[in-house]
Amino acid sequence: MTQRNLNRLSNLMLWLNFAAVLSIATQVLFISQYINQNQLSYQFLTRLKRIPASPTSIFWQCTIFSLALIFLITIRHQYHFSKKTNNLFVILEFIAAVCTFYAVRMNYNGMFLLVFVDFFMTTPDISSNAYYRFWTIVGGLLVLLFSVSSYSIIGSVFKMPALTTYISFIPTKMASFLVLLNNVFTAFNLILFISIMIGYAVHIANREHEIQLRLSEMSKSNQELKNYAALSEKIAQDRERKRIARDIHDTVGHALTGIAAGIDAVMVLIDIDPEAAKKQLSKVSSAVKQGLVDIRKTLNQIRPDALQNYTLEASLKKMLQEYSDISHLKINFNYQWGNVDFEKTTELVIFRVIEETVTNALRHGHASAIDVKCQIVNNNYQIKISNNGSTTDKLTPGYGLTQMKERVAIINGTMKIITSPVFTIIVNIPRKD
Repeated sequence: MTQRNLNRLSNLMLWLNFAAVLSIATQVLFISQYINQNQLSYQFLTRLKRIPASPTSIFWQCTIFSLALIFLITIRHQYHFSKKTNNLFVILEFIAAVCTFYAVRMNYNGMFLLVFVDFFMTTPDISSNAYYRFWTIVGGLLVLLFSVSSYSIIGSVFKMPALTTYISFIPTKMASFLVLLNNVFTAFNLILFISIMIGYAVHIANREHEIQLRLSEMSKSNQELKNYAALSEKIAQDRERKRIARDIHDTVGHALTGIAAGIDAVMVLIDIDPEAAKKQLSKVSSAVKQGLVDIRKTLNQIRPDALQNYTLEASLKKMLQEYSDISHLKINFNYQWGNVDFEKTTELVIFRVIEETVTNALRHGHASAIDVKCQIVNNNYQIKISNNGSTTDKLTPGYGLTQMKERVAIINGTMKIITSPVFTIIVNIPRKD
């Protein structure tokens, strides 16, 4: 059952209760006039245990209190209030229901089921575990109140005039019709209450099923995105390898080919014409130097832009700040190396190691805080990176960690991985005197 259909049923129940209360008030008013006109007042009073209130007063009390209840329920359906205001409206509705119950002189108690349904329909997160105890208490009290508010139980205690007593003074056919009408109101109200309860239970079950389906679809989409990201990363790596291989082929390959040809020529000329051999060696030397320049250019293209324009410390700060801004990751960066002048290869390795570690902490460890320390320990430049993400005792190094170890080994450094109590990577790079 949809929410719209539930709202329609609850609105129908609301106006049904208004009609039932107004019907009882009207019956009391007109039957009282009939009793007066037919001079049956004495017989009527002898059958009552207390003098009834004015029929007109009863009519207006029923009208005013039932309209107040309708107004409060309508307001709660139209607007979204805070929890505190919402609870205040529930209390006011309950008070209005009790006043209406008194106005009809306890001859109709369907308004308590109405308040129960309204509370049920407008309370947010009613299906969550946090509401179960509160729900059970409120529901139990309302059902108990509905059960004991029958006129046969409570009306006789407070000696209120029974509606059946009024009806017994009118002609039989009309009396039978009114009894049937009142029973229809009561039965129809109960049927609507049961229908709404069952419908809402079905609605909640369908909504939870839809949520489970959406979560399943999101999980599937998330897995597809991970696969796509891994594939994209693999493609990017392959493209980068091909580009680097092409650049090396165009620079180092051509340079080595020229050097090899020049050396072959020198080997031929060294015995025949030493002077020409010297000139050829000079050309080979120039080719070697130019090859070195080209290789440096190729390596600089691989170098991050941040390292091109900033110092190592400033580059690391800029890179870590970008990660923090994008992912809301809290990064504590402590740089104690001062103005040390590393080789470009060493700077590149340090930059890539820190970048890869932060990426892994965010992607695999789902960390929210990372500590990055660049300090000097035992004559080593030490990088210590810790994060508060998830960890495991059995760590299988993947492509990223393997690449990091290989990069660190290139600059004669060592890398250590600690998984407990927090995931930590320690890199030591020997200092050069």
